[in-house]
Amino acid sequence: MNKLFSLIKLQLNAHYGLSYARYAIKNDKKALWKGIGLGLLILLLSFEMLGLYSVMLYMIYKAALSINAPEIILTLAVVPAGLIIMLFGVFYIISTLFLAKDTEFLASLPVKPGSVFLSKFLLVLIGELPFSFALMMPAVIIYGVGLKKGILYYLASILCTALIPLVPLAIAVVLTLLLMNIVAKSKRRDLITIIGGIVLIIAIFIAQNYFASVMPENTSEISMVLFQNSKAVVEFIGRVFPPSVWVTKVLTGTLPEAALNLLYLLLVSAAAFVFVYVLASFIYQKGAIAQLEARKKTGKTRMRYGRSSHVMAIFKNEWRIILRTPVYALNSLTVIIMVPMLMLLPMFGGNLAKEKEIQYFFSLIQGQTSPSHLVLILAGILSLLALMNPAISTTFSREGKNFWILKNIPARPEIQVLGKLLAGYSISFIAMLLAAIICIFAFKLKPVLVIMMIILSSLALIPVSVANIVVDLIRPKLVWSNPQEAIKQNMNSFIGMLLAFLVISVFGVIGYYLMKINLSDYALLGIMALILLVSSIGSVFLLYRVSKNVYQKIEV
Repeated sequence: MNKLFSLIKLQLNAHYGLSYARYAIKNDKKALWKGIGLGLLILLLSFEMLGLYSVMLYMIYKAALSINAPEIILTLAVVPAGLIIMLFGVFYIISTLFLAKDTEFLASLPVKPGSVFLSKFLLVLIGELPFSFALMMPAVIIYGVGLKKGILYYLASILCTALIPLVPLAIAVVLTLLLMNIVAKSKRRDLITIIGGIVLIIAIFIAQNYFASVMPENTSEISMVLFQNSKAVVEFIGRVFPPSVWVTKVLTGTLPEAALNLLYLLLVSAAAFVFVYVLASFIYQKGAIAQLEARKKTGKTRMRYGRSSHVMAIFKNEWRIILRTPVYALNSLTVIIMVPMLMLLPMFGGNLAKEKEIQYFFSLIQGQTSPSHLVLILAGILSLLALMNPAISTTFSREGKNFWILKNIPARPEIQVLGKLLAGYSISFIAMLLAAIICIFAFKLKPVLVIMMIILSSLALIPVSVANIVVDLIRPKLVWSNPQEAIKQNMNSFIGMLLAFLVISVFGVIGYYLMKINLSDYALLGIMALILLVSSIGSVFLLYRVSKNVYQKIEV
């Protein structure tokens, strides 16, 4: 047991830099205040997203209160938390459990394979807790304040929120363990890992949507029951993720009902945890060690030489590194898969397509009669979805200790930065382009409208990409022990996403007020395109200036 606790302590210390934090508090006040300032900046930027989310939840709460079912706000918070954790937890688990560079070192320690797995699983679980609390606490506070709940309600909500990630992560771990043990038998492990991880995500997404969309044949009767019984509403909404029903009943039911459902939640969570631990004790180490084995290459390799510009050389090298490193590929290329799939929802329906947030976006699209308004709204939505791209906000961090090579190659800093910008931008552009093409069929749009939408989105993504790359250029994370830390545990990804959301919000406000003016379609789109073009050119010039001033100051 002492070995297990020591291993967990070691993992937490390496992951969160606890030793350095203690050192900074005692000896490096400059680094301490820098960290505090960064934390305050992140909180400030987070308030915008959490504020919009809270307003939306409050509107749902007021509507649910009118039908005497205010508790559904809690269910609606738990369901997306559980599903998103399971969906994107696959990448986190593959990165932490199988592709981390410390796997070989941990395997050599005198500890059981199950203990190594447990320490890494707890690391993933702790990493998902902030996301779980961010989605749950606004709903908990709105419901608690509205119905004047006591201290026991808030204590129970903390316990339930902490348990939410356990079952989704357990399911994701089981699927990942099976996948990685299949991959272990393959000669092209990196390629199979990337393809398998993406296929697994798509399968989970489709399965969730399909099973949640199964409706009774007599829809009129079920609608009447739901309208008359608030508990039936909770169970109907939570059928896609049963723990959401238990959490809701723990927080809203009578004492016996709350105790019973808390018991359900604890037993299922414990059973999922034990099952995963036992399974991993037998097959985890085999799959993890296999990822470190190198395949012997035979035969001669033919060297080829060619000429290309410095920008294109950097661009190609960025793509090459991403595709050759499963951790980078799984985290960076997800946006190319997920954004088009979200735009496909209106064609295939299902429970996800009926979510209030998604329905709100679809109603905005389908309710527009003005072509120019439709183009602006779609361009904004696609740009907003495509900004979830960690490849560009970690482009310098991924260089790690090899950053000195970039400082010594015969290419100016601004040229290198431009090549990296194009590489990250191309990922968002591909995601946006595929989603735009799907819009032709999903919303029956005319091709000319889609072309205008692509032009506006392409321009909007430039300042968004620049905002992301500037963050990583100013404060790159060059010290890391495994590639996962560079992209998954890099605060620059989160900061870049918040800044990108802020940029898109500013463009959205400008577009909203332009739509209020009685302009012709061509004038409206032309003015917006001009604004985006000027913003894009200005942001690129800003990037050039920052790169000249900052690049040589970066130390490895």
